[in-house]
Amino acid sequence: MNADLKPDLVVIAAVSPSPVHLDSRELFRSGNEVVIVHKGEEYRLRITRNEKLILTK
Repeated sequence: MNADLKPDLVVIAAVSPSPVHLDSRELFRSGNEVVIVHKGEEYRLRITRNEKLILTK
């Protein structure tokens, strides 16, 4: 093997896991607001009158 030759670089693609898919009906059940605790902080995810989602701290 020639000392001047460098080995081929092997590139490994990092495969990120697929995001979790949740149906909002499953998440909200019969209500229109859920509380999510993230790093000790509470966030509220709610369904608005226009059927949009809003996340507030």
